[in-house]
Amino acid sequence: MKLIHHSNTARDKLLHVETEGCIVNIRVGLKNTAGQEVTHIEILPDTSDGWVIVGSANNHVIKKA
Repeated sequence: MKLIHHSNTARDKLLHVETEGCIVNIRVGLKNTAGQEVTHIEILPDTSDGWVIVGSANNHVIKKA
């Protein structure tokens, strides 16, 4: 297991991970229209090699007040 701490204080707000079958992009330090803190997780499958997503490609994690 590789552990990476990626927070909104990071110089680069985008964490880009290339792994077998997909690319995962994680954007920190975002806010929604209500002003809540948001982290966006995007999963891009390698469709050219037969990989598909089961679930959602775009996800948001919102910090509750």
